[in-house]
Amino acid sequence: ILLYVEFQHHLKQAFCPQLIDVYQYFVQFSSEYLHLFHLFYRIIFHMKLEIPEYVSILMKELNKHGYECFVVGGAIRSILLNKPVNDYDLTTSALPEETKQVFHAYHTIDTGLKHGTVTVVSKHIPVEITTYRKDAEYKDHRHPDEVIFTRTIKEDCARRDFTINALCYCEETGILDFFNGKEDIEKKIVRCIGNPYQRFEEDALRILRAIRFASQLNFSIDDHTSKAILDTKETLSYVSIERIQEEMNKFFAGEGCVPLLYPYRKVFSVFLKEMDSVNWEQLIQRLQNSKQDYRIRFALVLSDPAFSDVKHTLKYMKYSNKEITAISQMIKYRNAPISTKTDILYLLKDMSCDFMQYLNYREAYDLTSYEQSFHIYQSIIQNNDCYSLKQLQINGKDMIALGYTGKDISLYLNQLLNAVIEEKTANNKEKLIAYLQTIN
Repeated sequence: ILLYVEFQHHLKQAFCPQLIDVYQYFVQFSSEYLHLFHLFYRIIFHMKLEIPEYVSILMKELNKHGYECFVVGGAIRSILLNKPVNDYDLTTSALPEETKQVFHAYHTIDTGLKHGTVTVVSKHIPVEITTYRKDAEYKDHRHPDEVIFTRTIKEDCARRDFTINALCYCEETGILDFFNGKEDIEKKIVRCIGNPYQRFEEDALRILRAIRFASQLNFSIDDHTSKAILDTKETLSYVSIERIQEEMNKFFAGEGCVPLLYPYRKVFSVFLKEMDSVNWEQLIQRLQNSKQDYRIRFALVLSDPAFSDVKHTLKYMKYSNKEITAISQMIKYRNAPISTKTDILYLLKDMSCDFMQYLNYREAYDLTSYEQSFHIYQSIIQNNDCYSLKQLQINGKDMIALGYTGKDISLYLNQLLNAVIEEKTANNKEKLIAYLQTIN
């Protein structure tokens, strides 16, 4: 017990991220201390994580053939934060050809051999396995000129962007943390590995990734990293707008989005110049009242008068036609009345975007609650009330049979739909035909 207490004392004095340094510190005392180091290392540091079987069998297979293999990156971060893990990425000392040889009996995909990545399908689930590597120089602010494979896990971790993404794990070693990633997770900090200016000069997308991770995880950004973000923001011009859009969607969907938007407005204005002219006080109020939905939040941003052509901006940001329609319609109908059943039926007729998403947008935009409108909408859906031509109990064939031709068919069908919405007639074929004769 006394030796254990003394071990703890020395550990506190000597501890640093590289456990090997602690190991060497204890070697100088005696073999008894060294034995205790091994014993207590496993007790104190060897945190066993639950790794799914479809992943662990791949790791064991590589180990069986003499190769190291670790789960690396976001999966470990998510486990430590008690968040769901979307996918597990593996890194190994095996070269791509060696990985393929180990898994010759599995279905493999040459995902990116020149970058060291092989995808192995395990229990019907694809898992990416990438060789340890270190990056050469970056000349285009996005991609390394060449990829250099290495046999050491520490070198592989050193090339990664942030400390919280450089944690790795296998059952034999527990979590390896070369850059204080666990401490930054505990302190809720996004920090670059090494010199942040160098990291952002290498790959400008990391600028947005830092802000995005801070938003998603509700973390703050380390001061030195934050200063480098603002100083190197212009290099974002080297990043494709598709990748920018992808990061911005994740940023807007994050829990910590709102507090980050104003401090990093100059970063966003690199690709959205209008951000310089936004009414920030009003926008922040609206965003604070919004759901964690990137479409709603971006719609709130684009609702500011600084953005004169919403569709042009959305096309420039490479959104899909469906998303362009959804976001632009929310903004187009931002002042539409929604207090009565007739109001909402007309909106449902004219809009193709999700009405609940629109209602959430309106609550944030108007800084009010539309609970009554929500209940009216629920009633419309439950009662299957008519608000579209598809629901109308008379169609084009019926109109032709009644003697209507050409544009008159569409004209009178829409008039009938409006009459149903305004409750001037019931959505019944006989009554619709009778009403049709009155408007003729």
